[in-house]
Amino acid sequence: MSDKPVTGTQSIDRACDLLMRIMNADGPITLTELVSQTKLAKGTTSRILSALERSALIGRSPYGGFEPGSELNKFAIRGGAYAAIIEAFTPAMEQIAKATGETVNLGVGSPHGLESIAQVDSSYLLGSHDWVGKMVPLHASASGKVLLANGAYPMPSELTPVTSETITDFEQFEIELRKVRERGYATIRNELERGLVAIAVPVFSHTGKVIAAISITGPAERIIETDEMRTAQLMQIAVKMSHKPEHEGAA
Repeated sequence: MSDKPVTGTQSIDRACDLLMRIMNADGPITLTELVSQTKLAKGTTSRILSALERSALIGRSPYGGFEPGSELNKFAIRGGAYAAIIEAFTPAMEQIAKATGETVNLGVGSPHGLESIAQVDSSYLLGSHDWVGKMVPLHASASGKVLLANGAYPMPSELTPVTSETITDFEQFEIELRKVRERGYATIRNELERGLVAIAVPVFSHTGKVIAAISITGPAERIIETDEMRTAQLMQIAVKMSHKPEHEGAA
């Protein structure tokens, strides 16, 4: 295979081909797999992938390989299956963000983890980054715990550590999920990232089925443990006020 740089129409065609292969793959796809499929030189493939990654058309999966990036995910979300649920619960997210000042996200389960499909930004200068289009492990996220605890998504086959605080023992994690069901909300503290705290509450359909979760995230210095229950109750009230029967078909 030649490693000569490509230009013009040929370069665009190759970039489009690689992008479509990543979009249509069942999961993250590696550089080696793409080289094998396209028969392009590894250097050429790597350069094109780097350009696509800089534009956020593709991204690196936490589990390895390339997957659709945040820009593609945002585009799909705006016109896709989640449009109705985002529209329905944006008022609740805005209310929660105004009350807490923290970043608020609407999340759903996916084969690759917890997927954030909408966000209202923090009012603080020191706020959380843009989570939309990014994937995090279900077991290491507050929203993921809500979905797993309520049977909205299957239990992962393994609980991979993300930090030293991540729960990786299945027996211990089952106890954690039982607590989530009993109190109606989930939390993480240092389990996804050191210093990061999140609180999440479920979003229900009119039949009582959990279809998504709304969370706040922020630094431990602002979200203290003694305030978790009060904040969760505030979030639950906001979600309940946004609830309408037609939301079930949105997720």
